[in-house]
Amino acid sequence: MIRELREPSRPALTLRSQATAPETRISDLGRLDLLGRMPIPLRRPFKAGLDRAVAAHQAATGTRLECCFLSGSEWYRPFDGLAAAPPDTGLPGMLVSHLYHDILTPNLLDRYRPVGHPRTRSDWHPVCKAAGLADPLGVFQTFAVIPFVFLVDAQRLKGRPAPLSWSDLLDPCWADEIVFGGWRPNDQVPYQDYNSYLLYALHQEYGSAGLSAFAANVRHLQHNIRTATQAGSNSRNLGAIAILPWLQADLCPRRERTRVVWPADGALAMPIGYLLQASAAARLAPLVNYVTGPALGAVLARNCYPPVAANLAGTFPPGARLKWPGWDQIRDQDLAVAGRQAGECFFAAWSGDATRREGVRACS
Repeated sequence: MIRELREPSRPALTLRSQATAPETRISDLGRLDLLGRMPIPLRRPFKAGLDRAVAAHQAATGTRLECCFLSGSEWYRPFDGLAAAPPDTGLPGMLVSHLYHDILTPNLLDRYRPVGHPRTRSDWHPVCKAAGLADPLGVFQTFAVIPFVFLVDAQRLKGRPAPLSWSDLLDPCWADEIVFGGWRPNDQVPYQDYNSYLLYALHQEYGSAGLSAFAANVRHLQHNIRTATQAGSNSRNLGAIAILPWLQADLCPRRERTRVVWPADGALAMPIGYLLQASAAARLAPLVNYVTGPALGAVLARNCYPPVAANLAGTFPPGARLKWPGWDQIRDQDLAVAGRQAGECFFAAWSGDATRREGVRACS
């Protein structure tokens, strides 16, 4: 069934919805109670619920919580400057984001480290608990995941069995058959954006040789929405397999030819969570209650971004598993450097086939 992104119709009154302007100084961010960003399909429903939480708290207490939620075209700013903020510069009391290198630098994580015993939740969904999504240091509090799955075109399989695990994507039988997320303005310039998390995870598990084998099977990179709408057609941009977030795979309209395959060894999970300064925990409890509560959980589950709480039924397919690099690897590496190295390895191998990809260069 195709899921609709249902979002409350109440207008936002108390929350700034646009991205922080580029000229905003890092020193100004200390006055914010929350700085947040979410995947594009969740931005409006997340913001609408956040508006209501802020308004309800103000009505009950007379106190307004200052929140900035990035819902415009700006995505990295001002997150990309937080880690460089001087120790005496105030930071937002709470950060909400998917897992990304700009919030994972040690000096930034230290400023959101809990005091005393690490915060932890007791209601983990068994699938999420088995995947080890709980941060043992209690800094990054995961409340949902973005699962990456396979969308398979049965007609393009041409008698080959559909891939069932990530290692299957390294098989030479899938040469020129895989598409995943990326964007560039034209074919003569490097990709401005691509799924670096996917490449990082594959590089960590299968090494440079495995990532090069994967690259040999990649046909094209393009926006996930375009792939979802074109899958099951005869578009030259697509092959037999697309790697997509579960939502986009589920929204594909041509289900007579396509089906979603949840990898047997686990969908690749990208955590979505929050960081909370210990000194702000009591004051920002209404915001924590919102992001971890049942109302947002229902929205997340309905739109294929499963919440990690166990109290919502049907958030995962039967027998589903998750996999991801894990906290040890995430913390032991500079994620920006490791991601860039994985990208360089992939694009060097992928662009090396001049018969198919003239003019392609790796992102710098």
